[in-house]
Amino acid sequence: MVRLLPLYMVGFCGHIGISLLFPVIPLYAEEVFGAAVAMVGLVVGISSYMAALTMIPFGMLSDRVGRRAVLMIGLVMFSLAPLLYIVVSTPLQLILVRAIHGLASAAFIPPANALVVDMSPPERRGEALGWFTTVIMMGFIVGPITGGFLLNSYGFNATFYACSFVSLLALLLILPWLRSMPGKPVPMEEGESSWGWLRQRRAVGGLLTVLFIVFGSGTIVAFLPLYGEKIGIMASQVGIIITAIYASSALLRAPAGMLSDKIGREIIILFGFIVSAAAVACFSFLASFPLLMVAGIAFGFGMGLAMTASFALVADLASMNARGLAMGAANSSLQAGLAIGATAMGGVAAVAGFESMFGICGAILAAGLMVVLFLLRRGSGRDSLH
Repeated sequence: MVRLLPLYMVGFCGHIGISLLFPVIPLYAEEVFGAAVAMVGLVVGISSYMAALTMIPFGMLSDRVGRRAVLMIGLVMFSLAPLLYIVVSTPLQLILVRAIHGLASAAFIPPANALVVDMSPPERRGEALGWFTTVIMMGFIVGPITGGFLLNSYGFNATFYACSFVSLLALLLILPWLRSMPGKPVPMEEGESSWGWLRQRRAVGGLLTVLFIVFGSGTIVAFLPLYGEKIGIMASQVGIIITAIYASSALLRAPAGMLSDKIGREIIILFGFIVSAAAVACFSFLASFPLLMVAGIAFGFGMGLAMTASFALVADLASMNARGLAMGAANSSLQAGLAIGATAMGGVAAVAGFESMFGICGAILAAGLMVVLFLLRRGSGRDSLH
């Protein structure tokens, strides 16, 4: 796995760049532009929606022109995009910049994932993706803490410059190893379709697992601060719970990948899915910091297991000349789940309250588990959707 270290560094730095602005953008929209709550939600969410819409096209582009070229274009875009926040002067311009930032992240994430798959042996693919997603989760832990510190100490512009710098660092770190990475696309055979792998039920099951699990995490991260305020849990304690979710997920990523290499992807996906669905449901009736902490850690464990094995399963089922598309589809499912969870469950919370919202979210994950269980079943003649 040593040859994958440059890609791991890119994943770590790139996702620090993504998450560094998590605590910054809502305040920037509200304090600098006077945005109302609904507008703040749009400003925050538009980046994920744009990424969800464009990761598949960028993944397909990496299949056509080569991973290295698209990865470099994405990292350049990702390094320049944060500087645009400094020059915006209206809420509409801020929304546009957020969309551009989402587009930039969509350009580098699928080819980076596909390169990890291309450069790892099939029997260790789960392990390779496990370590890659581990460093991504570590980036998500470091980024918000760093962004909050820079904002409190130096102001908004400093955080935007820092975001640009850490993204540029990812670009500079990978340059010396660029020649050793696969650069040319794999030609498609006559009559072969890039989308053929998606006709397999298990591929759809893997993508839906990502969507449902992140639907749950998006709901928790978006609304736990408000729920915590209601039941008397301090904001700092809520922050600890959210950090624990990401940390426990990161802790399980590499072991989950190794285990899925040995005993199969499906069993790891289903076990992680069960744990995640149960943990989300527990948020509906737990009302103390220690118990919510336990539920958060359990959800993180389930997410770490299910997500790693799902990405590996999708990579297994896609041909080499469709891996960019497959990784784009998996990451698009991730972004869509994150955005839909925060958006849809907000409406539920407004009508039914936070306790019912978490219960309904758990029920949605349980229903998703039943669908995925059906799709992941093996059997001769039954693995195709047609």
